[in-house]
Amino acid sequence: MKNVEVGMFKLPGLVFERGELPPELNEEMIAWAKEEGVGMSMTENLWSFKKEAHREWFVLRWSDSIPKIKKDQDV
Repeated sequence: MKNVEVGMFKLPGLVFERGELPPELNEEMIAWAKEEGVGMSMTENLWSFKKEAHREWFVLRWSDSIPKIKKDQDV
């Protein structure tokens, strides 16, 4: 997960690596964000928020639920 700017208005956003979010978790996140009115899923990997505070709230809510990606390390 990485902070980004979205669109021509440079709204606060998040981008996830491909495959980082299981489909069930993504659907749960979409439903929560819609209910709370804090942001929207633009694609399966990109989220957009109207305010940085909404992005931070989203991250706080979901940070423990997002699986950690294990990177291969060269020895």
